Amino acid sequence: MFGFLFGTACLIGLVVVARRRHLPFGFHRHHRHHRSRGLHHVLAHLDTAPGQEKVIFAAARELEDRARESGRAFYDTRRELADVIRGEHLDEAKLAETFRKHDATLAELRSAFTDALRKIHETLDERQRKILSDLVASGPRFGWFAHRYGHC
Repeated sequence: MFGFLFGTACLIGLVVVARRRHLPFGFHRHHRHHRSRGLHHVLAHLDTAPGQEKVIFAAARELEDRARESGRAFYDTRRELADVIRGEHLDEAKLAETFRKHDATLAELRSAFTDALRKIHETLDERQRKILSDLVASGPRFGWFAHRYGHC
């Protein structure tokens, strides 16, 4: 249970961090909406074309929307868990129902992440996929934002 909650919290945190937006830089002038700094930085490393960026940002927005919906469901799960704990006796049936709802929400979130990753994977060429995989493997501190920490 706590592993699921921790994993969910991490995933929601990732979406929250990705939501932080700023005005686009000049070479993204064709996009009217704000950009996530982290995603913008990754796209700069990948040297993506405007068409690729459009697909990637659309996939990220869709994932963000579905994650927001899941976040609301997880809030309900937390409230239900608190009700189970608050009771005089442990209501195992209610706890099992809470776990079932939580598992279904987590499965939907996994599906949304898989869909977004599939769209991004299909739009990138082999070189860009290698760069992206290296960035993911190195992690945010040493890969994506290394310049902020003096590692580049």
